Amino acid sequence: MTGWLQGCRVGRHGIWPVALAAVVTSSQLQAQQEFRARGYFEHQFAVNHTADAWRQLDYDRFRVDLDARAGRGTFGTAAVVFQLYRGDTEIDVRDLLPANLASDIDSAVITLDHQHFLNHAYVRFQPGPVQLTVGKQYLTWGAAWAFNPTELFRPKDLFEPTYEREGVGALSTTLSLGSLSDVMVAFVPDGAFDTSGKLIRARHHVAGFDLSALAAVTHEALVPAGLGIDPDPLEQRVTVGGDVSGELLGLGIWAEGIWSDHANRRWAEITLGGNYSFTDGTLVLVEGYYNGRGQSQNPYPVESWLSRLAGSSRSLGTAMFYASGSRPLGQLWHVGMSVLGNAGDGSLVLIPSVAYAFAENVDVVFNGVLTIGGEGTEFGTDNQGGFLRGRVYF
Repeated sequence: MTGWLQGCRVGRHGIWPVALAAVVTSSQLQAQQEFRARGYFEHQFAVNHTADAWRQLDYDRFRVDLDARAGRGTFGTAAVVFQLYRGDTEIDVRDLLPANLASDIDSAVITLDHQHFLNHAYVRFQPGPVQLTVGKQYLTWGAAWAFNPTELFRPKDLFEPTYEREGVGALSTTLSLGSLSDVMVAFVPDGAFDTSGKLIRARHHVAGFDLSALAAVTHEALVPAGLGIDPDPLEQRVTVGGDVSGELLGLGIWAEGIWSDHANRRWAEITLGGNYSFTDGTLVLVEGYYNGRGQSQNPYPVESWLSRLAGSSRSLGTAMFYASGSRPLGQLWHVGMSVLGNAGDGSLVLIPSVAYAFAENVDVVFNGVLTIGGEGTEFGTDNQGGFLRGRVYF
């Protein structure tokens, strides 16, 4: 994923009958006790230099969240997002590839159209120890900051891992086994039953540490859809793994890993990380990631580049790292620097950030993107830029 795509926020179009059904269901639940509406308006201007040219992209984003809580442990929520683009809204995939690979594929253009979609819309029932959730929901877990191997449905944006993500249409049920222990089973409809996702995850807390284990069956293409290129057929992927997180000697630590079998290939992904907070508010974080599906050094095949651009692969390399430091400056300012790198080919990205909150419900954020590396390396594609974003909450 490049810095330019990082500012694009490509989402799926919503289905308005589903949106209306979710809102009506939430507002008409019997014995309703609480209803709340909130949201924000966001404007972002981004610039990026690729293929010897400067490009600009401007968008307006409006989000409304509706929550309703009723009796008998029933809760409904939905969020509708409208996003309007201006500027360079057509991106040639070849501009995001190394020059020696761009000629290997036909012209393929990603067009950023105006969007309106449901970010999430689900109803949750919990009359007892069993919780049932139906609708577009968040299937996110794991303690890793940037590289989450156990997140199989909505990978994070590595250039801004804390930005909000879209939900996943699913049916899930969770059986509570205690205050900090449970078992979840999820079904993610996608085409026929055979190609739909199935997952089971167990979670437990012991000796101050949170532990989990999961097993999942999903279907993925080697070259995914969404890049203007004909996608490969879907292949079954079997995944098992888990994570552990807690605190040791004042350090927050975590480990997360999976083993996958997909398209006659087997590999492991492992993340190890930790953070420490100083008394002055400075937060330091370091994370290492091993991707058994990647390569130790370049050149990388065009299929790997396309898989990474589409978000189905987290990296091209096998050994990745993420580090960040941030601290407040007074009451209104917050500054930070993040580094994302590939230890195998020596390329990296510097991401400086400055945030300014001059009112309780207003904030302004600047993020820069500076890539360093040779031609054909993971982050050496002459990609420089950044964005300025303002958001007003209501």
